[in-house]
Amino acid sequence: MITPRRTRLLRAPDLSGFRSHLVEIARELDAAAAADAFVLVPTRAAGDQLRRTLAARLEHGRPLPRIGTRSDLYDLLADRLDAAARSLTEYEREALLAAAGREAEDTGTAPPFHVRPALVAEMLGLYDHVRRLNRTVEDFDRLLCGELEPAAESDPGAAQLLEQTRFLVAAFRGYEARLQEAGGRDEHARRLDLLATASPRPVRRVTITVGDRLSDSEGLWPADVALLASLPGLEQIDIVATDGALAAGYLDRLRLAFVGMEESSSTDPAASPVLVIPPPVAHERSVVFSHRDREDELEAVARRLLGGGQSALDRTALVVSRPLPYLYLAREIFSRSGVPFRALDTLPLAAEPYAAALDLVLEFVATGFTRRATTALLRSPHFRFADGAAALTRAAIAQLDAALADMRFLGGFDRLKAITAELPALPAARMAAALASSLATLAENRPLVEHLDVLRAFLDRHDSSAGTPDVDERRQRARAGVLAALTGLSDAYRRHDPAASGTVHDLSAAIRRWLGAQTFAIRSGDTGLQIVDAQAARFGEFDDVQLMGLVEGEWPERPRRNVFYPQALLAQLEPARPERVEIHQERDLLRASRAAFRDLVGLARSQTRISTFALESDAVVEPSVLVEDVAGFGLITEVEVDTDKPSAFAHGASTDKKGLSPPAAGWAAARLAGRDREVSRFQGEAGPWTLPRVSVSRLERYLKCPFQFYVSNVLKVAEEAEDEDTWSPLERGRFLHELFETFFHEWQARGHGRITPDTIDEAEALFAEVCGPALASRSPSEAALERARLFGSAVGPGIAARVFAMEAERGAGIRQRLMEYELDGEFTFTGADGAPRKVALRAKIDRVDLLDDGRFRLIDYKTKYVPDLKTALQLPIYSACVRTRLSREQGRDVPASEAMYLSFEGNRGVVALERKGKAFDELVTEAEHRLVGALDDIAAGHYPPRPESRSLCTMCAFVTVCRTPGGLDA
Repeated sequence: MITPRRTRLLRAPDLSGFRSHLVEIARELDAAAAADAFVLVPTRAAGDQLRRTLAARLEHGRPLPRIGTRSDLYDLLADRLDAAARSLTEYEREALLAAAGREAEDTGTAPPFHVRPALVAEMLGLYDHVRRLNRTVEDFDRLLCGELEPAAESDPGAAQLLEQTRFLVAAFRGYEARLQEAGGRDEHARRLDLLATASPRPVRRVTITVGDRLSDSEGLWPADVALLASLPGLEQIDIVATDGALAAGYLDRLRLAFVGMEESSSTDPAASPVLVIPPPVAHERSVVFSHRDREDELEAVARRLLGGGQSALDRTALVVSRPLPYLYLAREIFSRSGVPFRALDTLPLAAEPYAAALDLVLEFVATGFTRRATTALLRSPHFRFADGAAALTRAAIAQLDAALADMRFLGGFDRLKAITAELPALPAARMAAALASSLATLAENRPLVEHLDVLRAFLDRHDSSAGTPDVDERRQRARAGVLAALTGLSDAYRRHDPAASGTVHDLSAAIRRWLGAQTFAIRSGDTGLQIVDAQAARFGEFDDVQLMGLVEGEWPERPRRNVFYPQALLAQLEPARPERVEIHQERDLLRASRAAFRDLVGLARSQTRISTFALESDAVVEPSVLVEDVAGFGLITEVEVDTDKPSAFAHGASTDKKGLSPPAAGWAAARLAGRDREVSRFQGEAGPWTLPRVSVSRLERYLKCPFQFYVSNVLKVAEEAEDEDTWSPLERGRFLHELFETFFHEWQARGHGRITPDTIDEAEALFAEVCGPALASRSPSEAALERARLFGSAVGPGIAARVFAMEAERGAGIRQRLMEYELDGEFTFTGADGAPRKVALRAKIDRVDLLDDGRFRLIDYKTKYVPDLKTALQLPIYSACVRTRLSREQGRDVPASEAMYLSFEGNRGVVALERKGKAFDELVTEAEHRLVGALDDIAAGHYPPRPESRSLCTMCAFVTVCRTPGGLDA
């Protein structure tokens, strides 16, 4: 029986209201109700922030509900079942699946890949993905095999995916059978138990603060929603969300998931913080503080906060998307500058020195006991090696190293034992032989359980901290984490997969996979500046906030790709939804990320800063697309005041020479002396120059980077050609252009107009006829690959389908297609001052369609990548020129219906020239202004190293002659 329940949506205008709802929910609970209430948060760090907020705003001693993550909720619900079956650990689950996969392979269902520990983890992740979508293994088999089987006979890629699917289905079925035999429960079996059995101590109230998985990486899955909708004993569900998150598509999905949900109205928003922006540079204003790298970004924070009060630091937060790089740097930078900080996060166990010491043990065996591996293990401070009662000294190890070098020892157990007999006076030699003897069995093909027992015994026997009173606490915690991982792995093999065997190489892969997945909490202090991740920051209360590291790939984070299937195939598993609730994962994630970013910009009570950086490990990175949204938030801005404080770091003391060494003081004086000099000659001013021939592509190159244009077109420095084993992108682009030009000429010659849904099959047949001779000239492997790209496969549609669908989806009839349409003449454009400018222009346009309604459509083919419409000139300028030419030829005005880029293989097939709130003619006028401005700047010799995007610098052929390293302004 389903318990009647009340479901409420508590809307908040901003994060201040979001937290106020959570405080009010906690205030409503007495001790008994709090014991049966749970608040679902995205991460453990978010839970810690929420506890701090509730403790600060509620009366002292008031009971709080349980606060935890999705997995914590499942654990709590399972603990409250009578005679609950044991929940399996992740070690056990992977051991079960590995055994099931090996059994499937032995019975004839072989995978098209070698099953390694890391791939077993990915297989388990895929199984969880399927089950969390409320799908069964049978659904997985039916939907994916049904999609792949029709294409498998003619498509090698589809055939391989079908083979892979059959193996995974067999492995998943074997896993479920073994799970039942073991009598344990994983998350999915536990979910069935929870729905079938009423708990004697049910959780009666759940508060949801996360989104769904389409808007939140830590959000609810369809199976979670089904559980909450039917869980016996659950009486109330409160969903707390901001208006921004709801407007990004979350609200529609909530209404579908929780039928009959009550919806509250938003309260008035809190006062927005002041957005502090950097001083303008060269009359250019930015809302973002730009730095060289993460270290420079943190040093700027330290300089700003230097001398600030402790209370102010406690209410200051640095909000980051990826905490780890900042946590590693903060320990050094903030300790140097004297700024206390705290963080509520975890570090990877694999990065700890003790985990690296374990690697030394494994490498000692895996390399065959080479000299380098032997001496590295003996020198490790994490182990104690004693010859009798006395520990080996570094001098004794150095003697062994020298002796092995003289003997040209290259490894080998037998050779090492023989050398030991030749060097009886060297204690390090005896110890090396003894260690090799104790670990030699790891090199043999034996059960992994035996290998793990040998390894754990070695670590215990030679632990350097045994019996030592003063032990580094962090080192001990890391060692405990490593031993716990080894114990968990050993117990899982012993219980569920004792037949698993291998050598030290297999053992190393399994151990490294698990150490890479483990984390442990750091303790960085209880007061001071806070470093919080973007998820946890929503639950904290701060006066001063800086959003840091706004670079592409982090804000928002790139969605993690499945290693087995493309997203188009996995989409077959999505639950059926009404047409009004469309699913597009990448789009929904981006919309949700924009909404979450807008909420975070308003997080602070007083002031907000936003910062980014240019280099990551000396590679150029691009600013986040979210930066472009800030100007539209309508926040009050305030320019940062330069207080000219002494630098917190010696390398930055260019204005304070006190205490510097004589050489450093000399450099500081030189830097100060040059501050007032004329710097234009260092910023790309080369003097007047006349562009010999105007082409739109040249002007676009100037707009992308004036300095790159200067080197290529003025200095005539040729780009170095790259070696190509196959077609270059330019050659392949020409091949595709010629194919479609030939096809459309033939299509029109046969009396056809627009390609319609009814004639697509005929068009594809003719295209195949046209492609035949062209593909026959390539090698069989290249022809097969190109044919799959042109005509598609089960994984996705091909280029031809994309081009034909563009026409079929547009209703206007086509009177004539003008292929490779040439422009060569004088055209008039308008400058920003309103004055007309005559420009002699030459161009060749891929395609111009003359439509039945008297207008034209301009199409520019792109092989893959499409230019940024905000700065590109081709579509608007070509449209203006074609309109002029056609109007003159036909004696009437021939306006453009639309202009578009048609990408053969990009993420978006059709990218039209359009912008919200702008008419087509306005976009053309803006492009004319940019064209005239570029011509004037070129004539004046203005060529600053100012790339349109920093990613251009990573691919630039002229980076070695660019005055500013990486093509970036100093």
